[in-house]
Amino acid sequence: MKTQHEINQISTMIRRARSAQHITQQQLADKCGIAKSRIAKAENDIGNLPVSILRAIVEKGLGGQLQITFSF
Repeated sequence: MKTQHEINQISTMIRRARSAQHITQQQLADKCGIAKSRIAKAENDIGNLPVSILRAIVEKGLGGQLQITFSF
């Protein structure tokens, strides 16, 4: 389970990456093929965002690579 701090870090990373590319939430949404409201949610409250949407934002929209790791 993600802590609130981890959730905030992910949201901040998305917002900063978008800002660094000088694109609006709407432009990012268009690149991803998803609704602008999903971008806003990702930047503000990523807690219940499906991994598929997160992957679209990071990879299609921002040109990054989503990596998920597990530690036991």
